[in-house]
Amino acid sequence: MQPRPKFWISSIIAILVVSFLVGFAPIRLAHERGFDVDSYFGFTVKEPLYEDEEDSDEVVDDIRDILAAAGLSKDDLEVEVPTETLFTVDTNAVSEEQAQSDRKLLLETLGEHYDGLTETTPPREQEQQEEEAKPVATLGPFGLYTPLPQLRLGLDLQGGAHVVLQCLSSAKMSFVATDTPLVAPEGAEAADDEYQPPFTSKELIREIQGVLAATGIAPEELSEVDIQIIGGSRLVVETRPDNEAQAKRQQQAIEDFLAANYPGVQIEAVDMSAVFVDEDTADKVKYIIEQRLYRLGEIREPVIQKQGYDRIIVEMPGVKDPQRVLDILKSTALLEFRLIPERYEPLDNITYQEWNDTTANKTVTWDQVRAESTAEFTGRDLLPNATVQSGQTGDWIVAFELRPDKKDDFHQFTRRNIGRYMAIVLDGECKMSPVIRSAIPGNGIIEGNMTAQEASDLKLLLNAGALPVPLQIVENRTVSATLGQDSILRSLRAAAIGVAAVMVFMIAYYRLPGVLADLALMLYIVLVIAVTAYSEVTLTLPGIAGIILSLGTAVDANVIIFERLKEELWSRRSMRAAVAAGFDRAWTAILDANVTTLIAAAVLYWLGTTLIKGFAIMLFIGVVCHLFTAVTVTRWLLTMVGEASWAQNRALYGVGERSDEEEQTQPA
Repeated sequence: MQPRPKFWISSIIAILVVSFLVGFAPIRLAHERGFDVDSYFGFTVKEPLYEDEEDSDEVVDDIRDILAAAGLSKDDLEVEVPTETLFTVDTNAVSEEQAQSDRKLLLETLGEHYDGLTETTPPREQEQQEEEAKPVATLGPFGLYTPLPQLRLGLDLQGGAHVVLQCLSSAKMSFVATDTPLVAPEGAEAADDEYQPPFTSKELIREIQGVLAATGIAPEELSEVDIQIIGGSRLVVETRPDNEAQAKRQQQAIEDFLAANYPGVQIEAVDMSAVFVDEDTADKVKYIIEQRLYRLGEIREPVIQKQGYDRIIVEMPGVKDPQRVLDILKSTALLEFRLIPERYEPLDNITYQEWNDTTANKTVTWDQVRAESTAEFTGRDLLPNATVQSGQTGDWIVAFELRPDKKDDFHQFTRRNIGRYMAIVLDGECKMSPVIRSAIPGNGIIEGNMTAQEASDLKLLLNAGALPVPLQIVENRTVSATLGQDSILRSLRAAAIGVAAVMVFMIAYYRLPGVLADLALMLYIVLVIAVTAYSEVTLTLPGIAGIILSLGTAVDANVIIFERLKEELWSRRSMRAAVAAGFDRAWTAILDANVTTLIAAAVLYWLGTTLIKGFAIMLFIGVVCHLFTAVTVTRWLLTMVGEASWAQNRALYGVGERSDEEEQTQPA
């Protein structure tokens, strides 16, 4: 027994309403503040609010208790602590007078509990999402908003950055000549009794490049090899070998070359430091990048995907400063505590690029000092709880703490080396080099004329951890928000033209069934938006192409059904019987066609790149939705309309009256 028309009508209306509410969210929770009332205040303090980031919740509770004791309702208060020295309070005032009263109360009450309390402009998430939508009306805690598709837009639609990072192997080899220079100064002539090196710096670099090329390095890869001659007697070579065996062959080839060209000169090969890309490397890099972007907190819903075994795809929609974020992502963030040889003293206490060699009474570069120093501790020995603080001179510093199992070692190390310089080095750059005045128990600070932004970025890098291997930028595309908006407008225009063309064709060719198919098509569009919004699928430009394609296929099933219907009506069957037979006989062909499309979409999603996956998933959603609207909803509508007396006219279905000859030739 088939359902009654009343059930069909109520079902279609319910589906439409639910889809509209989910896809467009016209009704949702709203703040009770006056719509133009700003009761969101920010405050900074001199002393850190907490030492450990996990204690920020306790700070929030303390502030709420203080304000509750002053007469504010806890239920209306929203307190956040974005950084160690900044917190925000939202009192949700409903009028400007109340907001000003709350502001005065906050300054007086909080000023008594926090030294150096200063009001500041509070940071809002994405500037309150670029002037957050305001309700046109409210009913209790709910607000009535202008209905807009609640779709998560991809990089190509809202602007941002698309970056492909490649993990690189690295092998660093050092060769040191004892009391003998490896290169001759440019243009200088040595005395007859002095040792004359066989090469200048440029000549030795070219020779080493030739040696490495003979080991199998392709000519185009030689540009990635870093060769430095430090202090005239130290050769440092950094290559990108595929594995440890290749790195050892390169090191041995350089040793053989030096032995052959520097007879009688004692050259020591320092232990090689190397990291290689394996199957787990990309997963580790992906995790660290996720942690960095999460701690950065400025990018909403970044997409981070592993491609192959050595590449990471990072999409950052809406990023405002892509270069800064890119610097954070590719930074190895290798922190080192290096003990400086006793004969060196810094000449430049800002950049630390020049040092004084007190033994030879000459100026040397930081590269030479770093090459001769030893890394006693690294960032891996630190707890992930670095904080940003304001220094005594008003600049910004980053405080750190060593792991419990390293604190005693650090204490003993600093006790043994009182009076010596210890450099704090990040990615090879000396940030500061203080003199060890006394034994340090396990806490310290990093300073160095940093801005608040630089200090915050350094804290982020230390807490997220160092990358296991260097990264290379393979692809970097930036899409402006204007271009993304233009893509949306063009896509909407194309979709509108496609929908209009399909609807006109259906009405012109199939008449009344075409009108019903168009109604089902409108429900299909709302249903696709609802499913996409509910499943939180990111909509990309290829995804819109998938929707536009599915708009055409959405009526494909109706074409098959309506042609069957016309055949049944031509055979003079009743309207109800013709509708039932038309749908039943067309179902097999419809199912086969759409199942093959779903299989193709699944394969594209499984094997495709990010853009292809966006197309595939929207095509999949479109096919599933149109199977429901084109078969079920259209059948309900056609059955209901077909029972009306005015709808019995076969001309409304594109079927004319049969002649006597056609009647006689009709097979039994």
